[in-house]
Amino acid sequence: MTAMHIYLVLFGLLVIEGIGVPGVPFEPAFLAAGYLIERGEMSFWGAVLMGTAGNLLGNLIGYWLGARPGRGFIERLLHRGWGADGLATARYWLGRYGAAVIIIARWFGPIRTPTILAAGVLGMDIWLYSFYSALGAFTWTMAWQYANWKGAHYLLGWWEFYRRYATWWTDTLLALVLLALTAGSIYYCWRRWRAGEGAPKKIID
Repeated sequence: MTAMHIYLVLFGLLVIEGIGVPGVPFEPAFLAAGYLIERGEMSFWGAVLMGTAGNLLGNLIGYWLGARPGRGFIERLLHRGWGADGLATARYWLGRYGAAVIIIARWFGPIRTPTILAAGVLGMDIWLYSFYSALGAFTWTMAWQYANWKGAHYLLGWWEFYRRYATWWTDTLLALVLLALTAGSIYYCWRRWRAGEGAPKKIID
């Protein structure tokens, strides 16, 4: 993939994540961008600005959905996720801590999606929301991209060191370790999924 592909993938994934969709796998895009930044094929600030623009666009779409066509659905979603007092809690947070909640919510998954969706439902000022969403998206994207850039730097350094002294048996051992980690991750996710399937369903009036 070229740098342009990574820019577009990063932008697209962060639009979806910014809307409030949980579980979006944006981490590989940051890692791929970090790798190309380390190789000099991408700009760090270009990746940050592209990610920020995508995330902010997603935030604004999420706000619009809460304020306009998806209002009733999102109210039910917040009720289901936060309980009967979910909107009242969101109104209190946004009313008392407004700016801080919008920025801090970028860093904490459990409150990120509800905050994005509730801002539109509760009619938070769109310009205030846009400003603090942009600030939160920029700082969050910059931190993620910087961490993945430096992570790629050290990973590539380790890989060059490893290849200098690698033999067939170290390659075999590394492959077995990676296979074991992959199998363990799949098994863990399967067990979690099975546990969730077997849990009693909560009935909501």
